[in-house]
Amino acid sequence: MTKAASMGIERIRVNVGSKFRPDKPAHVDKVLTKIATEHGEGFELDGYEPSEGVAIFKRESNTLVASHAGNDSMEIRLPQDTKQSDGKKRAVSLADTYPGYQMTTFEPHRRRAIISKLTDEVIRARDAISNALSVDPWNIQVAERTDGGFDFSLPPTYRPSKHDGALEEVASVIIGEPGWYVETDTHGRRGSIIPAELATFDAVYKTPMPKKMESFDHTNKDHFKVPMGVALPEPGQRHQTMNLDLDAHNHSQIGGTSGSGKTVTINAYIAYLLARGADMCVIDTPAKSADFMWCKEFLTPGGWGCDSIRHSAATAEMVRQEGQRRGKELKRAGEVNFKDLPKGKGFKPLVVVVDELTALYAMDSVPKIPKDAPQKQIELKEKAEATNFAKSLLKDAIKNIAAELRFVGIFLMISTQIASTNTGIDTALRTNLGHKALLGAKPTENNRKLVFSDHEAVPMIPPHVREDTAAAKGVGAIEPEGATPVVFKSFFRTTHEYRDWLISLGVAQRTDAAVTPTPAWVAEVFGEDDLDDGADEPAPSAPNHQPGPAGSKAAEQWDALAL
Repeated sequence: MTKAASMGIERIRVNVGSKFRPDKPAHVDKVLTKIATEHGEGFELDGYEPSEGVAIFKRESNTLVASHAGNDSMEIRLPQDTKQSDGKKRAVSLADTYPGYQMTTFEPHRRRAIISKLTDEVIRARDAISNALSVDPWNIQVAERTDGGFDFSLPPTYRPSKHDGALEEVASVIIGEPGWYVETDTHGRRGSIIPAELATFDAVYKTPMPKKMESFDHTNKDHFKVPMGVALPEPGQRHQTMNLDLDAHNHSQIGGTSGSGKTVTINAYIAYLLARGADMCVIDTPAKSADFMWCKEFLTPGGWGCDSIRHSAATAEMVRQEGQRRGKELKRAGEVNFKDLPKGKGFKPLVVVVDELTALYAMDSVPKIPKDAPQKQIELKEKAEATNFAKSLLKDAIKNIAAELRFVGIFLMISTQIASTNTGIDTALRTNLGHKALLGAKPTENNRKLVFSDHEAVPMIPPHVREDTAAAKGVGAIEPEGATPVVFKSFFRTTHEYRDWLISLGVAQRTDAAVTPTPAWVAEVFGEDDLDDGADEPAPSAPNHQPGPAGSKAAEQWDALAL
């Protein structure tokens, strides 16, 4: 018994012998019964060749249909007793009977199958996709896209959480390349594998600098969003600004090794909030404070806590006492959060940037000396004890600010190279820092564990970004409070550009004396009568800022900047 296919007609040649009489219904019915057992019903006698003893039967109900792959397909009638479990057997049988065709639909309950001519590419894609979806190949439909990808149907058993990972592997490894991605429509039960390039970063993304900035309004959620950089997009998506949402949490932590881009990132944070009219304080070691000299003149009175550890403690204590004052005012207003105050009645944001926290917290070694020690040894011991006392005051104030002053409009940004209990940053402080970022293209696993709450949920810097010198500069990963962790690249402007922008917006400028803690305040904080503030060393001289040259090349200046 042999078959041949033509346009919409299926013919079968049956060896019936020379005694077959085509005019006798009994003879014809006997052959039709045998045909129905193997090939289904619907056939009729089309001719008889006596010389060869061959009867020809046809089934005109088999119509030509357009397949999902854009090639010819045929509908095949299945025997009445065909079961769902017969799929593999029927697929092999039909492929043998119809060379060049593959079974693409198998519906034994409707007693039909569809066979189609498929390209080698579609066959390969269909096999890989069906394997990822844990179904037989004929339970999905696959078609080539004009862009070189594939569209496919989704079976009823598809579950994103169960199958998307395997589909992504099919797209980027098995039938495609890195950068190819999958889109699925669960409701429409269809999906696509789409060719694309791997997402990466440009060399530089300039910090947005609008000509006008509205003053901070605690009733406007957009004012809480600080543009920090550009997020690495998902496959097929465009780059979007990565905003630090201070409405989700007031406090942030930035970690990273020297040169990773922490200062560049913090500068973008400082500039935006100053442009919104926030009061700003900076606490740093004398050696590192040069990084922030550009913004010193824009700080709030007493907000430059960088010339000595005593000044750092005095600035921190000033913030704590201001927070306590705000808390009392909030209580009198009958509210528990400054965001609940009426428009125009809220507090101005008070932002505290603490750089090099590990160095600020590291206790000095106190020498053990005999009772009759020389005066020089006594002075060294007293100095170490005084320094450690100042550091204890600083640590206590920062801990209090982080834990208790979120609800009065105080925002804390802490930067450190290492964030562990051993370096003085206890678990309680880390818990109160909602946003956590780690700068650097090649952080260690231990770095990630120390910074992030759930390091496994935070994406790694992709190898193709990490290995591209231009793309890797200023990159990091962030675990934002209330949002999905992403890889991002920090915005960049020179400090000249930031300063010129703030001046153009009319941000108030102050003298060095105005922003430095007064001797009287330092003495009050330390409970002293002596007004000597005990600065460890002279403050770094402010650079002679001049307006940045028009059209300056940010990429070149990035390389020249000490990150």
